[in-house]
Amino acid sequence: MAASSSELPERLVVLYASQTGNAMDAAERVGREAERGGCPAVDVLSMDCFDPSCLPRERYVVFVVSTMGQGDPPDSMKDFWTYLTRKSLGARWLEGLFYAVFGLGDSTYGKYNYPAKKLDRRLFNLGAERITEKGLGDDQHSSGYEGALDPWLLILWKSLNQTNPSLLPRISDAIHPNLNILGDAKVEVIYYSAPQDTTISDPKILIERARSMSPALKYHNEGEPQFMLQMGDRWYEGWFYTS
Repeated sequence: MAASSSELPERLVVLYASQTGNAMDAAERVGREAERGGCPAVDVLSMDCFDPSCLPRERYVVFVVSTMGQGDPPDSMKDFWTYLTRKSLGARWLEGLFYAVFGLGDSTYGKYNYPAKKLDRRLFNLGAERITEKGLGDDQHSSGYEGALDPWLLILWKSLNQTNPSLLPRISDAIHPNLNILGDAKVEVIYYSAPQDTTISDPKILIERARSMSPALKYHNEGEPQFMLQMGDRWYEGWFYTS
């Protein structure tokens, strides 16, 4: 039996099923954007760390699911899915739950995003209500799965805000992020014109310098760049920082 709405926490749960880490990355992005939008509480969890019997106690859940092989679900989704397919679960078991599903797949395979499609249909058949239509990320897109994730998230936040405005009190920050709060950049690239007589114009020297570079390198001669890169007739100087 689902808890009454007065007992439910104002939180967003993001559950992901990932085999190689892409779905986890996408889920963490969902969580970050929700926090930026002022969501009081956000929990991002692997699907195998969430008890599916507790699903009716939640109000807002986003699922991010990848696809393995010929349409198989990731290992972390298998027990969760087995529970959802129990015949004892009625058509009103998830009544009161608002959900959204985003899948990661490859359209060159016949069962493209099959786990996400199955999950979306099953949740709906158990009485849950869609916040928005499922999103399907495609590895064949020029931007990968993010080509579908970007516009899907915009629709998700707007739809979720219409469902419950108090869940995203700063929705404008989620949709239009303030770059001033993103922290310092880890990489700075400075363009400049190198002197014509610089010795680094010799390709052999440039190659030797490239071979000697290491991500752990911290020291360089004062006044000289840590590395230089020539692209066409232009030189680029770069400085790398670690957090």
